[in-house]
Amino acid sequence: MNRITRTWSTMRRLSRINLIIGSALLLVFGYVAVTLYFGAASQVRYVSNDFPGAKKASTAFLTLSPIQRHIGYYNRGTAEAAVGDFEMAETDLESALEIAPLRDECAVRINLSYVYEKRADEVADQDPDQSDELYDQSLKTLKDAPKECQPKKSEEKHKSDEAKKRVEDKKAGEKSKQEGSDSDDTDSSEDEDQQNGDSGDDSKKDEKQDSGEDDEKSDDSEGKSEKEKKREELKKRGESSERDQQQQGPGGQGGRSAPDKPW
Repeated sequence: MNRITRTWSTMRRLSRINLIIGSALLLVFGYVAVTLYFGAASQVRYVSNDFPGAKKASTAFLTLSPIQRHIGYYNRGTAEAAVGDFEMAETDLESALEIAPLRDECAVRINLSYVYEKRADEVADQDPDQSDELYDQSLKTLKDAPKECQPKKSEEKHKSDEAKKRVEDKKAGEKSKQEGSDSDDTDSSEDEDQQNGDSGDDSKKDEKQDSGEDDEKSDDSEGKSEKEKKREELKKRGESSERDQQQQGPGGQGGRSAPDKPW
């Protein structure tokens, strides 16, 4: 009888232990499953253009997951950039860059460069100097990428090179616009000086006409045309780049219409 009682007690203790272990494992499994769900949901919702939903899922992932947190910051920053919330996107993507392993760093840099580029686009007309600084920051973010995350002929390398060319073209286009504006101001000033000058000296005009004024004008126009050609070329590069970018993806806001999709 005592042996049966001891056996029964042992079985009850083992059952309790197994129940506790099973419950703990179930909780761990549920925690991992929910964390993975939110990580995957952020990508699925982003691809389906549910950017607010992607942001919420990324925030939930960051709340739950103690590891791979750069993925949460990257996904949330990418969703914020897609809806034009570039300041918050910049903060999240910079946080992702600080903790991202080398293999993932290039993807973070490409989207962070995109955010700097879009911020530069926004202030290009109001503050050309700040715009130029942001374009430089965008280029530096790409150029500082380690070789480990973008081997030759890889997709990351291709995307990075495309982004560099796009930003360089935009920067050149903005520079040409600024130079054109300065040139127009200078021309206006020169016209005013000519109008305010001595217009009654007919003899000097006659001398200019007799001494081959047409040749001088031809030389001047040739000199100006070279400068204008360079400016026009830069301007066309910027306009062509902007036109191509606006045709890409939903929204068409210059540059890529949205950053690369999250993980």
